[in-house]
Amino acid sequence: MPVLNGINVVYLLFCGIHLGVIAQKHSQHSDNPSTYNIGGVLADPESESHFRTIISNLNFDQQYVPRKVTYYDKTIRMDKNPIKTVFNVCDKLIEKRVYAVVVSHEQTSGDLSPAAVSYTSGFYQIPVIGISSRDAAFSDKNIHVSFLRTVPPYYHQADVWLEIMFHFGYTKVIIIHSSDTDGRAILGRFQTTSQTNYDDIDVRATVEMIVEFEPKLDSFTEHLIDMKTAQSRVYLLYASTEDAQVIFRDAAINNMTEAGHAWIVTEQALHANNTPVGVLGLVLEHANSDKEHIRDSVYVLASAIKEMMSNETITEAPKDCGDSGVNWESGKRLFQYLKTRNITGKTGQVAFDDNGDRIYAGYDVINIHEKQKKHVVGKFYYDPEKAKMRLRINDSEILWPGKQKKKPEGIMIPTHLKILTIEEKPFVYTRRLTDDEVNCDEDEIPCPLFNATDGSENENCCRGYCID
Repeated sequence: MPVLNGINVVYLLFCGIHLGVIAQKHSQHSDNPSTYNIGGVLADPESESHFRTIISNLNFDQQYVPRKVTYYDKTIRMDKNPIKTVFNVCDKLIEKRVYAVVVSHEQTSGDLSPAAVSYTSGFYQIPVIGISSRDAAFSDKNIHVSFLRTVPPYYHQADVWLEIMFHFGYTKVIIIHSSDTDGRAILGRFQTTSQTNYDDIDVRATVEMIVEFEPKLDSFTEHLIDMKTAQSRVYLLYASTEDAQVIFRDAAINNMTEAGHAWIVTEQALHANNTPVGVLGLVLEHANSDKEHIRDSVYVLASAIKEMMSNETITEAPKDCGDSGVNWESGKRLFQYLKTRNITGKTGQVAFDDNGDRIYAGYDVINIHEKQKKHVVGKFYYDPEKAKMRLRINDSEILWPGKQKKKPEGIMIPTHLKILTIEEKPFVYTRRLTDDEVNCDEDEIPCPLFNATDGSENENCCRGYCID
């Protein structure tokens, strides 16, 4: 073994000290921030005040906030003008180095402004947590790259539809949906989930007919006439409130809201002012509880940041919207941590799928009684022991179309029968009556031959093993 001389020893000591200094500098450089600004784009002063209170209380919750870490709120009011919203997000939130943004929207302003928040923040990889936007468009991660939400999109109601179909034993349905992103999304989810989660073909709900319509209907009668030719009498409807009113009006005129029919609809259709007696629909639990969603979104964020801090370095958030070259890698990583959250919140079990959409969301199953009275007849709820969603329905409380207490069969049972005879020797022999013959022989029976092209009919006689 070679002996180290003095120069080599000094050199090794120097290298060790130098590497230690470098490591110490790197450790100091990679320290996680001790303060985190959380942005809020909210609909009213009450929500802003509640947001500040939640952030303040969070700082005293050691389960979510490590020592020497403090959260601060930075809020702005949602503007109905999406262009102004973009400038406000840049000037009043990103400039303050927010690590994430919580966004709601006014019921009358639609989703344009939340979309503007998502586009702007997503460009800089800043996560956005929506607490009220339910359009299918927000599930598209090619557009809304850093958006997740504590409410499920409307099209997730297809999951509950399938559970209801299974509960009542309906295996054949007609799906009616608008020809927009949400309408097509609910159809796609219904078909995909049915094939994936229901292996037994005997209990799986299959789609007999798909009826797609352009939004802003004037009439739905033509579609209803086509629907009458189908065997299924179970209708699954996704439509806006306005379109649902037209559909229900025309369905009533065509006697398709009476006994023997079953209508199961999504939330928007349930709000129509002429929803027929017997309709079943869904209402999301905590849908209008902005305060509870604000609380859950903040705690989901704190949980993600805490885990991220223990595993890797979080760099400072972007500060300038003018720098188009900013690529905040920590923002991308934080979004991935957010999608893995699974906490018990004020709105139930809060977790997300790969698109950042809320899963484990609870629904009330609503039955329309006389005078438009909405009666809760069941729940779609989270079972903590099984860690899955379950459906509970009280069948005895349901009033079906036609004010019936008995569940409709769900299909039209034919009341007439057509018999077709095909010549196949030795089972069926056929011969045409000659001009001087009037009746068939004793071992034969009359069997007319129809010409579908010209509508003519020729008298024939049939015999054989299949003829009695």
